[in-house]
Amino acid sequence: MAVLLVVLYHAELPLASAGYLGVDIFFVISGFLITRLISQGIEAGRFSFRQFYYRRAKRLLPASYVVIALTVLAAPYFVTELELEQLKAQALGAVTFTTNLVLWQQSGYFDGDADNKVLLHFWSLAIEEQYYLVLPTLLFFVPRQAWVATTAGVLLTSMTLCFYLAPQDPSAAFYLLPTRAWELSLGSLGALLPVYVTYSRPLSLARLPALLILLTIPLYPSGSFHPGLDALLVCTATLVVILGGQRGASLLGQDPITATIVWLGDISYSLYLVHWPVIVFTRAAWIGEAPSYAMTIAIVLSLALSWLLYTFVESPFHKGFAHDPQRVVAGLIAASLMIVATPIAIGRATATGTDYQHLRRANYGIDRSCSHKAYKFEGVTKDCRTTLAPKVLIWGDSYAMAWASALIRPLGKVGLEQATMSACDPLIGMARFPKQADERYNRAYAEGCLDFHLRVLDYIRHNEDLEVVIAAARFQTILSSGNLMLVKEKDGYAAREVTPELVAHGLARLVMSVRAAGKKVVVLAPPPANGMNIGTCLERRAKNRITFDAPKDCSISLESLKAYRAETWALLERVSELADVEVVDTQDFLCDEVSCKTEIDGKPLYRDAGHLSYVGAALIGDRSRLASDILQKAR
Repeated sequence: MAVLLVVLYHAELPLASAGYLGVDIFFVISGFLITRLISQGIEAGRFSFRQFYYRRAKRLLPASYVVIALTVLAAPYFVTELELEQLKAQALGAVTFTTNLVLWQQSGYFDGDADNKVLLHFWSLAIEEQYYLVLPTLLFFVPRQAWVATTAGVLLTSMTLCFYLAPQDPSAAFYLLPTRAWELSLGSLGALLPVYVTYSRPLSLARLPALLILLTIPLYPSGSFHPGLDALLVCTATLVVILGGQRGASLLGQDPITATIVWLGDISYSLYLVHWPVIVFTRAAWIGEAPSYAMTIAIVLSLALSWLLYTFVESPFHKGFAHDPQRVVAGLIAASLMIVATPIAIGRATATGTDYQHLRRANYGIDRSCSHKAYKFEGVTKDCRTTLAPKVLIWGDSYAMAWASALIRPLGKVGLEQATMSACDPLIGMARFPKQADERYNRAYAEGCLDFHLRVLDYIRHNEDLEVVIAAARFQTILSSGNLMLVKEKDGYAAREVTPELVAHGLARLVMSVRAAGKKVVVLAPPPANGMNIGTCLERRAKNRITFDAPKDCSISLESLKAYRAETWALLERVSELADVEVVDTQDFLCDEVSCKTEIDGKPLYRDAGHLSYVGAALIGDRSRLASDILQKAR
């Protein structure tokens, strides 16, 4: 069940909106089974560290190495230069069980979409194995009578750290062992509890409610930070099901459904290894959203490949195919070296004269430091100004950062300064956060966004040199039904459903607040887009990657633009009515009656689905009337 939830979630099927909780369930099961194995071995006086780790290596490494090797070999046909570069570190992390640390370092708004990291799923295996580097030593050297208390102490310490850190640094809480160990420790604690506790009648009675929790929470999550409340509920329910079902017959009979569940359980490890690269490569082949039939084929293919991997690799090694430990270890070391070296060799062999990794690098605007963090803004620093006393300020999210790089040269002596924060729409008194748990852009991040804008507004009020403020953003994500709006009220914060009218008033309030500070203001619309990853399309076309369902020239049809931007344009039109503000748009420069260009002189204008590249932004800024329109229309 745990792995199936993860597979359905990764395939983005509606039946598993919080299927990521399958990993949390797996951690508890793993902690229970491995701890019982170790504790029974120690109590019987036959536990051996050498044999334990040798068996773990035989159980896990052959199948994982086959998947890593095949994934690395297939990657150049599907992924981009950036993703291929990141794959080098991921491959090293996968063979050393440090993928969680690699991904933690690679996490961030501009550090590549997690959906395109082909070895992403190895993070959970890394957490598990790091835990099992500590657990045997702990149980071996701690007296038997102190096992339960020690494990409970680890559990409570880890859980406290996790719940404290998750709202502050979601990536660290998600990827690091100290904040995830409590889930494995919960399983360990269950395995170490006395028999009279684990066989108690209350646990047996609680098994059905626990099963209901496991069936409902993945479908209807609370939307809080993760790991958080949802993880605590499913982890506790998992342990109750395990302990409450240790005696007596299974709730399921011996029928085809049971046989299927058993079969899925047998291939679950292979399925977990295989499914993610297959899904990533399937998505990569479609520049836009992969159709449902493609994802269905990906799942079926994953099941077939998993059976092959289980039958011909995982099972034979696990059952003793290799009898010489020294030869097995030597083979694993050699395989590790080859796996780590292969992405480096492939990267060099496939290199071309055009450095797309550089062309598509994150566009921070004037300087990288201008991507501010929540609660950190105390005024625009010298690195985020083009002159000593700029007269124009651009204010908004990551789209505003990209527009800043377009205006640096055209504004010249007028000067530009930048106040921007990723995923933080320029609104006063409100900020979005996703209903579904998000490892970074959660409710705490929204509170930081609210604070950031209040600080920027205060800076504007006290800046005597400033004359014009540009409010710029994508303005589209905020309208998604998957978001809630955190609204500042007298007695705190309130979460409300997002409506276009609510958003329009938040942006209009920003415009009027700027005017009240004695400054002119203008709103800058996002560049043309239709949901397709334009930067990826241009790179894949140039490098002859496998690609489906994308225009040969990667242009944006006017029809698709109108459909994609309809809500955004309606929002900006409503803001214009409410606040009597002009909206500047580059559509007239980039689009004709049929389509919108995505290149100028063979140079990509976009780095992804909507953010302008440095070179693209500079070309638009230099060749269009963008800067002059902003100065003329601001009021």
